[in-house]
Amino acid sequence: MTRGPRLRGKTDAETCRLNGWTVGDQLAGDEGYGPSIIEITAIGEERILARCLSHFRRGEKVECDERESSWTLVCRDWRKISARAEGES
Repeated sequence: MTRGPRLRGKTDAETCRLNGWTVGDQLAGDEGYGPSIIEITAIGEERILARCLSHFRRGEKVECDERESSWTLVCRDWRKISARAEGES
């Protein structure tokens, strides 16, 4: 399991590259209310796109809109929990 907070002075994309996180990796991060789980769908020059798989707000699990959107790695210490299997699309 790879663990790594967003690195000071680094963009979200740089943080992914430095932690070895790639498209298809699932990350979990908790800001005190329960874990959010995202799957990285794209890594750009500075930002990342991800699909929300699970999310908590104020201690309550909320529905995720599973469309990809821009995510930041700033608010939580993220850790890799799984990766897409080789050859899976």
